[in-house]
Amino acid sequence: MPKPAASARDLSLPVPPAEWARWVADWYVRHRRDLPWRRTRDPYAVWLSEIMLQQTQVKTVIPYFERFLAAYPTIEELAAADPVEVLDLWAGLGYYRRARNLHACARAIKERHGGRFPEDFAGLIELPGIGRYSAGAVLSIAFGKPYPIVDGNIRRVLCRCLGLREPPSEPKLWRLLERVVEHPDVASRVSELNQGLMELGALVCHPRNPECGACPLGECCTARVRGIQNEIPAPGRARRSETHHYTVAVARRGDTFLMSRNNDGSFLKGFWEFPKVAGRLRGKGMIEAFAETHGLRLRPLRRLDVVRHQITFRSLRFHPGTVALENEPDSLVFRWIRLDEPGYPKSAYVRKIADRVSGRAPDASDR
Repeated sequence: MPKPAASARDLSLPVPPAEWARWVADWYVRHRRDLPWRRTRDPYAVWLSEIMLQQTQVKTVIPYFERFLAAYPTIEELAAADPVEVLDLWAGLGYYRRARNLHACARAIKERHGGRFPEDFAGLIELPGIGRYSAGAVLSIAFGKPYPIVDGNIRRVLCRCLGLREPPSEPKLWRLLERVVEHPDVASRVSELNQGLMELGALVCHPRNPECGACPLGECCTARVRGIQNEIPAPGRARRSETHHYTVAVARRGDTFLMSRNNDGSFLKGFWEFPKVAGRLRGKGMIEAFAETHGLRLRPLRRLDVVRHQITFRSLRFHPGTVALENEPDSLVFRWIRLDEPGYPKSAYVRKIADRVSGRAPDASDR
């Protein structure tokens, strides 16, 4: 892996790197959680878990990870899968670009590398959806190679250990850990070190009120010694939340609902959803909006409680109502779909709206 030139201002640990790494690795061996992806060094399973764990809690990932491996036990089977089925299996996990990149990456590995993960940084980093962190995780955990990883948890551990109120630049953190993992006495334990740093951030070095008494780095942690662990790192400026309102029309025939595929290029692209229009509309305004945008002539029946859904910095507010149809929907755009029907991936918010209906939505054929 190409490395930037060292700087006189590069970071350094408060104790020798080999000792610091040994404390973390030994702690990890004693205290690590028993997670399904830690029971194997198969690079496919390691990679899958790391992609799923991005921006997602462990407890949420576990059932998805297990279902994914049951459906696609090998990289070849994932590569051969229908992209829609992959997205359907991912539905509810969020950050759906990960699922698309996951499938694209599996296909690239099959086509370029015969279905085997590259064991070098250059080969991994060129694959879809794999960045420096993912490449380092696969190389260190699956292959035991001396590559570091830096994520939010590890950044927090390092900032506190070094007493840095303002987080340093990412390159400085990477250079620091590169020097650590390449130390002759550390290289053989790089998998335990990297996973130990992640585990410390998750279980001990919390963003607020860290459990410093349980930390293997407590005696060399500058923030703990100075009593400023809750001040480090300084909170970043949160991205301003955006609130979007949508009016949703819920029509039903038997156990199926009228849905269309989201193809507008926004969030949740490729997912199936109830017909919706932007804004909070009622009565004549709602009827006119759906007629103009969807070609649907609706008769509103019953308003339902608002459904709230969060996608990163977007706060979505769905205002659903059950409706009867006064015309036949365009079959090229709309389909009548069961909520559990495979091949039609649906976001969690669609299921939330269906819960509001609770099986009491009037049949769309009742006119």
